[in-house]
Amino acid sequence: MENREQSLFQRVLHFFCREAPLNVQSTFAAVLAAAIFVSGTSFAGDAAMKLKYLGHAAFELTTAAGAKIVFDPYTAGAFETLACDAIRGDFDVAITSHDHADHTCEAVLARSKNKVNAAGKGTFGVVVVESFATFHDDAKGKKRGANLVSIVEADGFRVAHLGDLGHPVTAKELPKLVGVDVMMIPVGGYYTIDAAQAAAIVKEFAPKIVVPMHYKTSKVDFPIATVDSFTKLMKTVEKAGSSEIVLTKEKLPEKTTVVVLDPAN
Repeated sequence: MENREQSLFQRVLHFFCREAPLNVQSTFAAVLAAAIFVSGTSFAGDAAMKLKYLGHAAFELTTAAGAKIVFDPYTAGAFETLACDAIRGDFDVAITSHDHADHTCEAVLARSKNKVNAAGKGTFGVVVVESFATFHDDAKGKKRGANLVSIVEADGFRVAHLGDLGHPVTAKELPKLVGVDVMMIPVGGYYTIDAAQAAAIVKEFAPKIVVPMHYKTSKVDFPIATVDSFTKLMKTVEKAGSSEIVLTKEKLPEKTTVVVLDPAN
């Protein structure tokens, strides 16, 4: 909101709170409260973070300050089976779990100020990224190599992306995953953990929001299962009806909730 608009709003608010009759004040307060509830807006200045599902295992995370992080940006047309549109835009941080073409795009990396592709911890402005070494298979990497699980901390949130995790993990092995606010998890199987293994990981770590990824769609023609194979195993499932969700602390669910996002690309 521009300063002029803020000034006008403040004058109107001052009038209704100080000058208007009590019955008018009551009506105005009720209308204002309803507007705040419907819009999800808070005058308390609560941090809001946006998570957008680009497709396959790629996500764009935007902090309240406008920093943009991309997870596992795919190369359009990878393996002649990935029909998602090319990822556009510039990013402050690009995180890649491994170097397969459906999780790494050189063009996107070239447009990114910082890159994370190895285990460790780094701070990039308002964003902290910590990554952990895991495997892309259940044979300690002998079949498909290594994989990174990454946790982004910003705006008071912890957001985890499990990459192409190919084996079960426990809270003892990855304690920092416990109770993350958002967990992006592969559910399609074959190349990664399957739906049942994903459900077990969700139960183990109890994230507040679970966003499934890496499953078969009209634009992802790998020999993997659809998202329904996972959602049917979960208790609380919401279909967002869009590619994006806005995160605020006040709106985080008390119980683990699966949110299915529509791929943007």
